[in-house]
Amino acid sequence: MHLLFNINLCKLFFVIITSSLVILGVLINFFEPHLPAFIKKTFRYGKFASDEKSLLVQSVEVPKSYFRHFYVAAAFIFCPIFLKEVVAVYVFNKGVDDWIETLLNFSCGYGRLSTVPAHRVLIASILLSLQIFRRFYDTHFVSVFSENAMINLSHYLIGMAFYPAVMLIILSEAPKFAQNGIIAPFTRHSFYTSKLVETNTTTFNLSEIMFNFFIIVVFLWAWYHQHVATVILANLRKNKKGDVVDQGYRLPEGDWFNYLSSPHSTAEIIMYTALTLLLAKNTSWLYVYAWILSNQIETILLSHWWYLDRFKNFPPQRKALIPFIY
Repeated sequence: MHLLFNINLCKLFFVIITSSLVILGVLINFFEPHLPAFIKKTFRYGKFASDEKSLLVQSVEVPKSYFRHFYVAAAFIFCPIFLKEVVAVYVFNKGVDDWIETLLNFSCGYGRLSTVPAHRVLIASILLSLQIFRRFYDTHFVSVFSENAMINLSHYLIGMAFYPAVMLIILSEAPKFAQNGIIAPFTRHSFYTSKLVETNTTTFNLSEIMFNFFIIVVFLWAWYHQHVATVILANLRKNKKGDVVDQGYRLPEGDWFNYLSSPHSTAEIIMYTALTLLLAKNTSWLYVYAWILSNQIETILLSHWWYLDRFKNFPPQRKALIPFIY
C-alpha cells in the first residue's frame, strides 16, 4: 500500500518553493510596474520591501528579526538530533533508530539507494552544523535587525522548514539510512560499500583526502567571510562602543564588500556549492542547491539594484554576482 504513496515530500517542497521563487522573481525583475501590490509585498522584504500598501499581505507579516527562530530551532532541536544520529551510525557503527527510518521513508520515499560515501556524509553533516551554529550566533549576537523590517509569513514558514528538509535529504541517500545501502566498519582501507554497485569501494587514497580537504577549506573560507560581512553590516548601526544608534541603511565597505554588493549571499552560494560537490551523487541534494542558487541570486540582484538606486556614490567596481565582471 505504501508504494502507492511513495512520494519524496522533501523534493516536492523544494520544487514548489524554487519554481514559485523563479516565477515571481521573473515577474518582479521584468514586469514589476504592472504587478498588483499584494504580489510585490509578498515577494519583497527587508531593505528592498515594497512601499505599496496591501492590507491582506500586511495582516500575515512578521518582524524580520524572527529569522532568529530558524536558527534556534535548527541549533537546539534539529541539528543535535541529526548530528547525533550521523555520528552514532558512522563513528560508533550503531544501527539507525527506527523512528528516523520511518521519518525518512515518509518524507523521502521508500526504496532509496545509498549514493554517497559515508565519510562524505559525515563531513557534510559537520559542515552544515557549523553553519547553523554560526548563523545562530550571528543572528543573536551580531546582527542588528531594523525594527520596522517585516517578512511575509510564507518566508517564515519556508525558513523554519528549510534545515529539517536539508538534513533529511542528506540522510535520504546515505549508507545505512537508505534502504539499499550498507556500510563497512571502519577499516584501514574501506569505509563504504553499496549494494547498488557491489564492487564499488571508497578507499582513503590521496586524491580522496585532497578532495575532502579542498572542500573543507573552501567551505570554511566562505563561512568565515560570511561572518565578516555580517559584522560589517551590523557595525553600520553601532557606535564605537558597540551600542546600536541607528536603524537606517548605509553603504557597507571592507572585505568582500569591496567587490560585491551582497557578499554574505555570495558566501552562501559558495558554501552550498562545496556541499554539492561533496554530495555529488545525491540527486535529491540538487533540489536543495537549485533553491539556494535561485534564492540567493535573486536576493543579490535586488540588493545590488537597491544600492544603485539609493546611493549615488556607489563604487562602480562593485558588482552583483561576479567580481570585476557583473
